[in-house]
Amino acid sequence: MALLACLLLALPASAAAEPIVKGKTNLRLSRVLMAELRAEGVRLVKLQQAKARGRVFSLPISGGEVDVTNGSGSLEHEGGFRLERGGRAVTLTALRLDTAKRGLWGEVDGRRMKVAGFAAYTAERDGFGDDVAIPALKLRPAVATYLDRVLGIAAAFTAPRPFASLDTGFQPQYDTIASGSMVLTLDPIALAKLRGAGVAPAPLEALVLGSEPPSYAASLVSGAIYPDLRGGSAGVEAGLRLTREAPWAQLSFADLSLSLESNKVFATASVASGAGSSPKGSGPIAALDLSGATARIDRDKRRVRIANARLTLEASTAQLINETFAKVPGQQIVATGELLGTLSLWMTGR
Repeated sequence: MALLACLLLALPASAAAEPIVKGKTNLRLSRVLMAELRAEGVRLVKLQQAKARGRVFSLPISGGEVDVTNGSGSLEHEGGFRLERGGRAVTLTALRLDTAKRGLWGEVDGRRMKVAGFAAYTAERDGFGDDVAIPALKLRPAVATYLDRVLGIAAAFTAPRPFASLDTGFQPQYDTIASGSMVLTLDPIALAKLRGAGVAPAPLEALVLGSEPPSYAASLVSGAIYPDLRGGSAGVEAGLRLTREAPWAQLSFADLSLSLESNKVFATASVASGAGSSPKGSGPIAALDLSGATARIDRDKRRVRIANARLTLEASTAQLINETFAKVPGQQIVATGELLGTLSLWMTGR
């Protein structure tokens, strides 16, 4: 276990925005403004999916993209609210918060515009997502003037002060992998069949963890964690090489990667022999069977561990192994669907 921990090397950080799939934003009107609106007889009415409690309006997040490491990005919202006074009314809907541009956009009576701005925000990680707080939202002067004029009130919105604060919490569809390790352990039966044909396995740019049966590990260089495990991917700059000494032949599977959406393991295959080398291209080499695997999710640390997923040979991989190493035409060393080994995965999000 200590050795595996040493493999969890940090990957190069890069700016990225993750798609947001759920969350909620609370818009909290200032106490002073709320008191003035009540004194003027202004009613605040929630619209569609919004919820209202006192001076707080809660809006469900419908989408957006945010860099979860710093809370920079944009959030789209459902619902809205309407301000009513007598026969007068102003409606605000389709709100979009953009922390990168320091603004809140929306439709004011059907017209798209920037509604408010802010100088600063704070972001704190919450599991795979973020909690973002904006202490002071200020209305744009044109919007403030419009609200006062249409509602027929005296400078409640145009007063030079923040009109609200805002806090939002959201979770992304996935989190980009920051560190992790992939471990491949060959199945003893598959290993015996290969050795029976004079074929020896060896790691390709990977670390040997054990020899019987062979177990290889490599640090992740790419991928994404889906908190619900309904998708995700991981890749390494490593693979597996099969070699027969006499007559010499070699089959390489480089740049292993996996998809938890298609449940496939992919690689770039190439064959070399005394007659020369031949690239075979990239594609699925094995099916990933998670039915007997164990999966653990630590949301606070943004970690996912999948242990002992079974790898079964794809038809094209079995055919490639047989064609490369058969001593006589038609010899079957391995077959489609046979167990190649098990794969374990450790992933930590950004």
